[in-house]
Amino acid sequence: MTGNKSLVRLTKKTLQQLKDKGFHYVLIKGYSLSKKIDYIELNSFRLIPVKELPEDPAEKEIYAPLDSEILLEWTSAGTGTIEAFIDGI
Repeated sequence: MTGNKSLVRLTKKTLQQLKDKGFHYVLIKGYSLSKKIDYIELNSFRLIPVKELPEDPAEKEIYAPLDSEILLEWTSAGTGTIEAFIDGI
């Protein structure tokens, strides 16, 4: 996933940059080793910044607030454990 230039590794600094730009949430997409969306292999994630949660129940997916403990844990996860990347920061 690191070969994609629009993806930036999740860090405490990038979380703050998202907050500074007015984002409040990220849409969480899980990826398999083949780079396809998959929620079974939970070690690689693509995070899509979102300012507001959708109101339409058909558009609801897995979201996390930028201040969530899990995102903070992911910023300090060691290499080979959890990889989280922000899309288009």
